Amino acid sequence: MSERQEKWKELQDGINKVIADWRKRHPTATLSEIEDIVDIQLAPLRAQMVEDLAGEGQTADLGQLEGDARPRCPQCGMPVVANGKQKRRLVTRQEQGIELERSKAYCRHCKVSFFPSG
Repeated sequence: MSERQEKWKELQDGINKVIADWRKRHPTATLSEIEDIVDIQLAPLRAQMVEDLAGEGQTADLGQLEGDARPRCPQCGMPVVANGKQKRRLVTRQEQGIELERSKAYCRHCKVSFFPSG
């Protein structure tokens, strides 16, 4: 098992315990209440997984990509070049903070920098 998977498993094990303990204390909980506690407890694991997986994306390091493998500018469609790395703090749909260090892209034609998706 990879280090990343170990980290996820450790988080999941903690979540499982919290949810099981909660359920023992709330034996008459409604489906909505159960959904709420599960969603609340899973949000940090989900955020960690999103952060880890996004950090491994193809565009995380544009300097490693050659020619046609590079993303294209959304405005003109020309291939972009790497323009350094930068840390970004983002918020997931479940209001969890994540931090990504990714390459910025630069379009020499349009003269704009942006973070490519992917």
